[in-house]
Amino acid sequence: MNTIILAEDHNLIIEGYRMLIDDIDDLEIVATAFDGQQAIDEIEKHQPNYLILDLHMPVVNGLDVLRHVSEYFPKTKVIVISMFGDPSMHQAVVRLGAKGYLLKNSDREEFLLAMSLVMNGKSYYSPAIFEEHTKCQTLPGSSQIIPLVSLSAREEEILILIAQGYTNKEIGSQLILSHKTIDSHRSNLMKKINVHNVTGLVKYAIANGYEV
Repeated sequence: MNTIILAEDHNLIIEGYRMLIDDIDDLEIVATAFDGQQAIDEIEKHQPNYLILDLHMPVVNGLDVLRHVSEYFPKTKVIVISMFGDPSMHQAVVRLGAKGYLLKNSDREEFLLAMSLVMNGKSYYSPAIFEEHTKCQTLPGSSQIIPLVSLSAREEEILILIAQGYTNKEIGSQLILSHKTIDSHRSNLMKKINVHNVTGLVKYAIANGYEV
C-alpha cells in the first residue's frame, strides 16, 4: 500500500483531501500535519511515498519543508498546493524537486489527474499558473519549465555566495578568482535577472529555491 501525508494548516481543506484520496486505490493517509515542523517530523517518522504540501505553512514554510524532503527523503514525491500561481515560485518548487503543483481552486478532476500522473512516475503542473504570465513557457509536449533566466553553473555559484552575504573579495578567495572577475559576474547577474542591487539578487535566489 502506498502512503501519503497531508500537510495543510486548515482542517476543512485536509478533510477535502481525505474525501478525494478515498477515491484513489492503493493509497493510505498515514499522517496529517498542520505546520511545517510537524510535517517534517511526520515525514521522518513515516517516510511516505507521497506528500501533499501547502506552500504557506506556519512555523516552517512549505519551501523549506520541500527542501528538507528533497535532501533527506528524495523517494518521497511531493505535490505542492498554493493559493497563488506565482511563476517564480513555480520555478522554485520545480528546482526543489516537486512532482506536482496545483492551485487551491483546482477542481476534483484536476486533483485526481495530478495524483494519477505523479503516482505513475510523471509530473503535473497546473496550466492555470501560467494563464496570466506569458513570460513563462513550457517545452512542447512537456511540463518542464523554461526558466525566465538561464544562469551558468559559475553564475549560480556566485549568486548563492552573494545571497549568503559574502563580499566580492571573500568570493574571489573561495573561487580563486580576482575581485574584478567577481564584480563583473555580479554586474552580469544583475543585468540578467533585471535587478539593481544585491538585495534584488538575494530575493531572486530565495524565490527560486537556491540554498542560502
